[in-house]
Amino acid sequence: MTGIWNRSLTIISRLILAFIIPLLLGGMGGGDENLTNGLPLPEKNFVVGITDRTGMQTESSRLTWEGKIHFRGKYGEAIVNVPFAKISQVDFRPANTGTSTYTVATVTLNSGQQLDLSLENQSNVYAETPFGELEISVADLRQLDFSE
Repeated sequence: MTGIWNRSLTIISRLILAFIIPLLLGGMGGGDENLTNGLPLPEKNFVVGITDRTGMQTESSRLTWEGKIHFRGKYGEAIVNVPFAKISQVDFRPANTGTSTYTVATVTLNSGQQLDLSLENQSNVYAETPFGELEISVADLRQLDFSE
């Protein structure tokens, strides 16, 4: 009887370990390989001058918008993606309505053409600066200068 009891304890112990070990190891995943220290890592390094609403200017690198290297916004009734590689400058201003959840971004392309995109206020721009990582909402931006 004790032999059966010892064997069932061994089987139960192995079953418990078989369920617990994968749970513990599952929490040790490599994570998102596009994140470095919490900063979204873009495929291409864009060096950009950032000016916020208060006029504070910052030189930055590895700029992304919501972790992407393009702006996605409303252009009239359409939704467009404008890659950073096509942009020379972006000027931001509040939408005309006081309670709008959007910021108007006047995008100047490398060709000189301009277009107004509506970007959601809560969307963020991320970048690396000489003094650390930067995160700022588009509602708090005044200008991005891609010609740096």
